[in-house]
Amino acid sequence: MTKPRLYFFSIAVFIVLFLTLGSNSVSAQGLVPCGTRTNPTACTVCDLFVLLQKIINFLTITATSLATLALVYIGLLFLLSGGSSKRITEAKEKLWLVLWGIFWIFGSWLVLNTIINFVADPSVFPWKVWNQVDCRVSQQPFVVDQAIPVPEPILPESAMSETEARNRFQQAGIVVNKSACPVGVAFYNVSGGCTSLNGVTATTLIGAAQLKNDCQCSLTITGGTEQGHAQGTLSHANGDKLDFRPNAALDGYIEKNFISQ
Repeated sequence: MTKPRLYFFSIAVFIVLFLTLGSNSVSAQGLVPCGTRTNPTACTVCDLFVLLQKIINFLTITATSLATLALVYIGLLFLLSGGSSKRITEAKEKLWLVLWGIFWIFGSWLVLNTIINFVADPSVFPWKVWNQVDCRVSQQPFVVDQAIPVPEPILPESAMSETEARNRFQQAGIVVNKSACPVGVAFYNVSGGCTSLNGVTATTLIGAAQLKNDCQCSLTITGGTEQGHAQGTLSHANGDKLDFRPNAALDGYIEKNFISQ
């Protein structure tokens, strides 16, 4: 067997083995990682990344195979040129095109890999390496390092501090319109006004939360325990009353349920 024929035969065997192994890998695992006959499990968001990874791998194998075939073809052009300068020039031009194609394909992957590894935060990927998707890692149960603080129950008659009251109203989804008033200063003596909640009772808090739930509306507190309200047994000063900013949903609920026709 002559050298040109031996060269051609060796390359042909290599291409056949390469394409066979690549096609077997893709056909055995399949591009779609879920919801198929071979793998009927339900698809998740992670499976989308697995699909993208398999597509990239498949295109990479295909591009490598085609580039190898092109190089074999160009090699044959050189061997069969018969010393013709025109054929050799054409073969060189085709060789440069193939080399540039290989450069752009693998260079693009290299640039992307460099950007993600050195610019992006790798911790955003549940798996360790961005292009090695492992759904078993991303589906691990979330473990909280520290226990989430749970508000302790309060007695209905107990009065709350300013900070505690604001925190509990916030948890109930109720907004306070202004910051607390200075101690001993009426709200009308503060530029821009103020709203205090120091001394609000738990019963008032529970009632406000129940009102919000019943009317299915937003509640904004505009008056609390700050000085300047009328005195009385059940009064603002004692933490028994709150003022709310009017809105269409709240007004309609009050008119329907508490104002006689």
